[in-house]
Amino acid sequence: MAYQALYRAYRPQDFKSVAGQKHVVVTLQNAIKLNKVAHAYLFSGPRGTGKTTMAKIMAKALNCVHGPTTEPCNECEICKGISKGIISDIVEIDAASNNGVDEIRELRDKVKFLPSECKYKVYIIDEVHMLSQGAFNALLKTLEEPPAHVIFILATTEPHKIPATILSRCQRFDFQSLDKEDIVQRLKYVIEQEKINVSLEAIDLISEFCEGGMRDALSLLDQSISYSTDDIVDANDVLAVSGNTSSADILKLLSQAYEGNGAKVLEYLNDIIGKGKEIPRIINDLIIFLRDTLLFKIGKNDSLKSAYQTNEYKDFANKLPNNITFSWLDILNETLNNIKFTTQKRAFLELGLLKMTEAKENDISKLIKRIERLERQVQEGTFKAIPKETSEQMEINFSDSAQAITPYEKLVGASPSIPEDEILDDSYISSKDIGLILNNGDKALKKELEAILLDPEQNKNASQYLKNAKIAACGLNKAILVLEDIASSNRLMREQYYQNAMSVFNYDKKRIEEIYCIPSDKWNIILNDFSSKHKQNIKDENGNIILNPVSILVKKHVNVEIKDDLEDKIIEMFDKNIIKVEE
Repeated sequence: MAYQALYRAYRPQDFKSVAGQKHVVVTLQNAIKLNKVAHAYLFSGPRGTGKTTMAKIMAKALNCVHGPTTEPCNECEICKGISKGIISDIVEIDAASNNGVDEIRELRDKVKFLPSECKYKVYIIDEVHMLSQGAFNALLKTLEEPPAHVIFILATTEPHKIPATILSRCQRFDFQSLDKEDIVQRLKYVIEQEKINVSLEAIDLISEFCEGGMRDALSLLDQSISYSTDDIVDANDVLAVSGNTSSADILKLLSQAYEGNGAKVLEYLNDIIGKGKEIPRIINDLIIFLRDTLLFKIGKNDSLKSAYQTNEYKDFANKLPNNITFSWLDILNETLNNIKFTTQKRAFLELGLLKMTEAKENDISKLIKRIERLERQVQEGTFKAIPKETSEQMEINFSDSAQAITPYEKLVGASPSIPEDEILDDSYISSKDIGLILNNGDKALKKELEAILLDPEQNKNASQYLKNAKIAACGLNKAILVLEDIASSNRLMREQYYQNAMSVFNYDKKRIEEIYCIPSDKWNIILNDFSSKHKQNIKDENGNIILNPVSILVKKHVNVEIKDDLEDKIIEMFDKNIIKVEE
């Protein structure tokens, strides 16, 4: 007997042998058990995920001599005949080559005849989206009200191309790409049945390269077995037949790119191309490698390849900054788009890799890192603000030397146990300020200010920062405004925007004397603290609730423009033409 490909030899013959697609299997079995089998089904999903296989199993389950049954016996003549494709009542049509209206009209005429051997006639139309509009129209009425002995099962990889009138007449099942674990288990079963030796790394690579399709996985295993000349099929055999680049080669190339060694990068690229790898495939492998590196760094290791468990890989992943990774991904994506419109694919890839060697961590990246560290210090309560006169003497220094003292290094070091009002000077909002307003709440004033912001006539005079603010509380002729972040809060407290807010709220009479702006994350902390103590009736001798110290770090309004904030320092350092501040 001629050799049969693995994906054909190991096609599941019953529901329990199907890998994955549990939601489809359970629903179809319950429909058979409860005698609620529909007259038309639509199986949609990626290639090689079991659509046609499930249709044939369904046909066997309905027509088995012991059925309809939730599991075909595969022993009776009907089950064997359907498996071999010799039962005339089970009609499989390839819509890609039989997509005309005449073929569907012929099918429609034959539908009325009773089955000759089985209980049901089952029409399996594969790639149904390839039918012409006329063919769909011819099928429409029959699909809506077929004879009781007929069941239609339509299969497609592109359900969006099927007319809505057809979709509405079918029960639709969406087949999903198989999980890596399901593919690995099925591959191990096939390997055991075939009595061949395949390394675990090779199985892992096959399950990665098949992109969730079991047919592709079995085909790749079949090719690898044929290619291998040793007693065991290893990762190199899989890489050779799949055209993918090994993780070790990619790691060497990217390590040299990170070191800025362009000559070595091109040398390693030449070696990879010399192994017969295609340029688009190399770029895709680089992108996937960097994606996996990001997943590794956030601790999502369950979906990573076994090749990424080496110490060499872990050292590289840990030292590669995320901002460089994202920069590299942008370069590779741009290169992938460029090679679609040129015959010089290798030249574009070489240029892209050389550009990656120049994507070093620049001064802006260092500043961003320091800002992120400062934000963490604030959230952890280890941030200490210094008096304004001292901060004015500071200069932003990007030097990495041990002697260099940067602003955040001077600000860090306060103990969380020190009360906030001993840490912050009078130019900052304190928890006491907020507590006084909350303890003397004025709901009427709050509603009045909210109405002013909703008034179209007054709203058009408000700055964008004021329009984005939410009036959170009022009291003692003062208002608390909550904004999205600390930058917006600081900006609204500056002279220009502060005076604008005051003029909008006091446009016809004096309602408020002062405004406090707070970032939303800090306001949530304050509000939860206040509500909790209010419920527990925790008050001082004067009947006021004392808030826990919170490092709000928003500067109060002063009569002069604030010149020492971070944004102004950045503008002073760089050309104003390349700095854009959006309000």
